[in-house]
Amino acid sequence: MEGRINEADIVKLEEEIDQAIEAEDFQKLNELLDAREKLLPTLSVEMLKDIQKRDQQRKEALELKMKEFKESAEQMESGKKYMNSYIQNEDKGNIINRLG
Repeated sequence: MEGRINEADIVKLEEEIDQAIEAEDFQKLNELLDAREKLLPTLSVEMLKDIQKRDQQRKEALELKMKEFKESAEQMESGKKYMNSYIQNEDKGNIINRLG
């Protein structure tokens, strides 16, 4: 994207940002956001407003992904506690550890 930046270049970059979010490729997302940041001073006010609106939608999508990740981590922790509640007993097999 050297030289003059046109709307098609920005649209392509914005699509790549959305794809990185969808793929949960946060390293790529950071690279794309850094690249976009360098282009912002060259953009029109109208394009900047459009980007700001899309960024708000992206923020909401990322917050939803974070919430889902947190819930998944909590479920994993719950499962871990459940599995740890069993004690191996040589004579009787597995029993529930009522203390832990």
